[in-house]
Amino acid sequence: MDDYLIDRQTLGQFVDALIKKKALPVDNADELNNVRENAIKTLDDRIGLAVFGNFTKDQNAEFNQMLDRNATEDEYENFFNRIGLNVQETIANTMKGFAREFLGGQNG
Repeated sequence: MDDYLIDRQTLGQFVDALIKKKALPVDNADELNNVRENAIKTLDDRIGLAVFGNFTKDQNAEFNQMLDRNATEDEYENFFNRIGLNVQETIANTMKGFAREFLGGQNG
């Protein structure tokens, strides 16, 4: 089972809304489902990279220690505040960029 930074259902709903806005070159439900699943995976990967991709070596080590000891939500929030990363804004901007790319310049 894959781990998603944002729950999979939320990612799916976002991708479904994009799919409704764009005519896709698919011939059947299986092809549509493949496009959907690939889009969800790509979006999740991009969000993860946007949030975690610029950690320094020390930040990465600290974050992994937090994961190992099951840190609290407040501890994660303090960590992100201390390193100057607005996670919600980063996720929102990544999703907006993905939507623009997915729609190929169509207005969303």
